[in-house]
Amino acid sequence: MSTRQVAYIKEENCIGCAICIDVCPFDAIIGAQNFSHRINFEECPGCKICVNKCPTDCIEIKNINQDKSNLKDKIKYNFKRRELRIANIKKNYLHNIENQLKKII
Repeated sequence: MSTRQVAYIKEENCIGCAICIDVCPFDAIIGAQNFSHRINFEECPGCKICVNKCPTDCIEIKNINQDKSNLKDKIKYNFKRRELRIANIKKNYLHNIENQLKKII
């Protein structure tokens, strides 16, 4: 087993701003607005993007023991899953706006 780096959120300092969720390109952060978040270590490649964006500095990098053999496949899958999730959010947003405009007109 080898050691790799992952992000870790100190939940007692997390304000639930969801900035880290929005910037994580791998969809590895779990949480909702106004609630503390957590990192899914299985999904996190340790890219450190969230560390630099956190306004409360509650995210740090830790070393964990984990097999790296399938990490590339997971990262590709998570990146595509995030893109699909964002596309669905945009689609629903546009659909809701269209429905509201139909009601007004």
